[in-house]
Amino acid sequence: MSLWKIVLKNIVQRKLSSTLTAASIGLGVAVVIAVLALRASGREGFSQSAFGYELVVGAKGSGLQLVLNTVYHLDTSPGNVPWGRYRELATHKAVAAAIPLSVGDSLRGARIVGTTDAYFSAFNLAIDGRPFRYDPARLEQAMAGKEAEGAFEAVVGARAAQRTGLRIGDTFQASHGIEEGGEAHAEKWTVVGILRPTGTPNDRAVFINLDSFYEIKGHRQTSGISAILVKTRSPSAALMLEYDLNQLPDCMAAVPAKVMAEFFDKFDWIPLLFLAIASLVVVMAAVSIFVAIYNSMSERRRAIAIMRALGARRSTVLAIVMLEAVTLCLFGCLAGVAVGHLLTAAAGAILSSRSGVSVPGFAFQPEELAVVAGVLALGALAGILPALKAYRTDIADGLSPSS
Repeated sequence: MSLWKIVLKNIVQRKLSSTLTAASIGLGVAVVIAVLALRASGREGFSQSAFGYELVVGAKGSGLQLVLNTVYHLDTSPGNVPWGRYRELATHKAVAAAIPLSVGDSLRGARIVGTTDAYFSAFNLAIDGRPFRYDPARLEQAMAGKEAEGAFEAVVGARAAQRTGLRIGDTFQASHGIEEGGEAHAEKWTVVGILRPTGTPNDRAVFINLDSFYEIKGHRQTSGISAILVKTRSPSAALMLEYDLNQLPDCMAAVPAKVMAEFFDKFDWIPLLFLAIASLVVVMAAVSIFVAIYNSMSERRRAIAIMRALGARRSTVLAIVMLEAVTLCLFGCLAGVAVGHLLTAAAGAILSSRSGVSVPGFAFQPEELAVVAGVLALGALAGILPALKAYRTDIADGLSPSS
């Protein structure tokens, strides 16, 4: 009989104890895997690299609030920057593209973003249908408080379209404010396009032409916009422009990647705390493996002596007990990795629905191999003393009847 068959037979003979021990290992490993995956994917998902711009310019205040509101369509707008500031940035020699944004309305919980058609081309966003029509002359008239005729058109993000049920050709009325249940505006917009899924917060938003935003009653004569997305010609230009804009009295510039990195650094102790708790669970499970196998040595004394009498070497007996401990850990690890990724997928779905940031549930992290290797090593360590006890079993003593 091979060593593995003997090991599996020993495990099956103590099914309840083996199952509970492996489950304890699996629980700890699952939490470790989920925390590692969410920590890595969250940092990556909340990075600015997927959006194609370097700076967000908005009103003086909190850089985090500005980034959350502008980039992730979360939180409230910190205020407005003058329209003239956008004009200056649009013609700045260091700027490749400047995109104005105005927010403050919603549609059944989806944020409405007023912008220009350049938003879609600047960031290579694919649309089923067509972009909305934007009329800069009409915008100037609306900001001056004059009524103007023009289109009320919208492009809906993929997730927002699923949530609201909107399709190309449908019409809708926006609500004032960012919470559901706000007062509906009289104006109606026609859906002319649906954004293809991007895996970014854009999927959760509804985009309307900026000139129609300022045709809304109460928005006219507002000579300011919520934010400006700035795509620079080089990284050095972004640094210089950030510094220059932050010296001005009426606006500030934030680098989304830097802001979110600082945010995660402040709260990095939370996932580390979960990792510490999960590691403690794994250690306690390893201790239970040691106790279970060590206590079973007295029961298995005769079986071990018979094996020795039939020609099994001491090293073979040692290997069987060590393999038993490692195998329990292996079963727990395999279950823990699977459950950990299921937890990641579930948490990722919630995070994606709330923020639009895509978190893959089954993307494996390099650290997972280290976790599995560490747990198996811990299992081997837990099996050393019981294995040594089996190794030292005397044949004659083991075969003698127990009193």
